Amino acid sequence: MVKYYDMTSITNQVKEMTMLELESIMNNNNFIYDTKDFEDRFKQFTGAHYCVGVSSGTAALHLALRAIDVKPGDKVATVSHTFRATAAAIKYVGAEPVYVDIEQLSYCMDPNELEDTLKNYPDIKAVIYVHLYGNTGMIERIADICRKRNIKLIEDCSQAHGTQRLYRHVGIFGDIGTFSFFPGKGIGAFGDAGACITMNKEYNDYISEARSWKEDEIGYNYRMSTMNARFLYHKIDNYKKVLKEKTKVAKEYDKHFRNCSVRGQVTHSYHIYPILHKHRDKLISYAKENDVELKCHYPLPVHKLPAYKTDKYSLPITDLVSSQQVSLPIYPGVDYKKVIEVIKEYD
Repeated sequence: MVKYYDMTSITNQVKEMTMLELESIMNNNNFIYDTKDFEDRFKQFTGAHYCVGVSSGTAALHLALRAIDVKPGDKVATVSHTFRATAAAIKYVGAEPVYVDIEQLSYCMDPNELEDTLKNYPDIKAVIYVHLYGNTGMIERIADICRKRNIKLIEDCSQAHGTQRLYRHVGIFGDIGTFSFFPGKGIGAFGDAGACITMNKEYNDYISEARSWKEDEIGYNYRMSTMNARFLYHKIDNYKKVLKEKTKVAKEYDKHFRNCSVRGQVTHSYHIYPILHKHRDKLISYAKENDVELKCHYPLPVHKLPAYKTDKYSLPITDLVSSQQVSLPIYPGVDYKKVIEVIKEYD
């Protein structure tokens, strides 16, 4: 069976060093506060001036919204074709998500659609731009739109570890970049972990304090554990090798699926390799019968999920992509030839 994702080879590459780190932590009883080495390393990796390690990608989004002073009743523009944590964080601060349609090429927010949305909602206070699947889309144009209108920009980089555009890592085009280190991400932790990066000291200082029980307002228990920080430190150093192997797989897929692949022209994390297929569900079932596991990200847009349901928005590209998107296995050691063979057999 070709699994959709297998982390064994990636974790084995840092296993020996991780066991030594675990022994050190246990001997020193230093379980929670020692994250500086990771934060310094991730700053280098992304080119950011500041980095704060936190407990999850959702916590990073929540703290970023608090740092830019999004309050109850404010409006925040984002996309609906993404994981629901993005909208959840907006709800956490009492704000209203305003959904913007995506580009079919990149799956990312369409800047033309954002400009149209701003005409209808001129009081939008912030934008959360999702680098879905590791794509950059037209982030520089989004950033320019936000700057001209004095709108704060948060980049959700949860799936974009290592993604660059114009020789800049994503996360530093806007005000704050947020990252998830869920185990299945490119750089994955022992369970949940996340980070915020920024070029702004004020935002950094707020997030650093708010992650661990502020005194002058309600804070949060959003700290990163020492074990996750140590594990991630070594995963970062190993990530170039992982990314090189994933890129090789992507190039093989490109030879067969270029016409239905949806990515921008960037240095890519290849967190997910997506294609569009009109008979998505039948293809996934056929592949499973033939020992290949395919996935779908995401079958329902956020604005159609029960907890977030709204009929206020017309999002035709979002609806199209959600109905046809298929994710192919992409990780070091995957039997990509088998994946290609099974999909071609179905077609």
